[in-house]
Order: sequence, then structure tokens, then C-alpha cells
Amino acid sequence: MVKRSDRVTDLEAALAATVTFTKDPDDSYWMIGHTPDQTLYVRMGNFPEEDMWSLWLGDDRWMDFTTPPAGWTLKLTPGWPDTARPRLPKGEFHS
Repeated sequence: MVKRSDRVTDLEAALAATVTFTKDPDDSYWMIGHTPDQTLYVRMGNFPEEDMWSLWLGDDRWMDFTTPPAGWTLKLTPGWPDTARPRLPKGEFHS
């Protein structure tokens, strides 16, 4: 479950890491990935109005991308669990 206070502590290491992102069971359209040192949160954009993907960096900053870094795998299967909180506009977070 992503929070506004979450942040990427080492972007260079995150981009170079081998990470498998899976659906966040608590938040629709968010995916979670883990490196040995940090948890990463990627938001699926409302394409074509938004970029395809956005990595939440923290401090109201995002890294938008359409092609993930070479070591990242984003595992998508249809739908999010019924228990997942609804999608909010980019930059808004559930309390």
C-alpha cells in the first residue's frame, strides 16, 4: 500500500536492480517491487492522457516511463482484487 511518505532512497540502484513488480493488493493500478534495500511503487497511468507508468519517488516527484528499465518485470494479470482501494488521480493518495 503506497503512502505519500514513501520514497526512493537510491534511484540509481533502483533503476539498475532486478525487480519483479506485482499488483498491490491494497491499491488499484499500483504495483510493488522490492530491491534488497528499498520498496518501489509504480503507478499504471491512464494512457494516453498520462504516461504508461510512473515510479513514485517521494516528495511529490515522479519518474514517468513507457519502457521499464532492463532489469524490471511488471507482471500484469487482468483486474485488481475487489478489496483494493479505488484509483485516485495521479498525485493523490489514500490517507
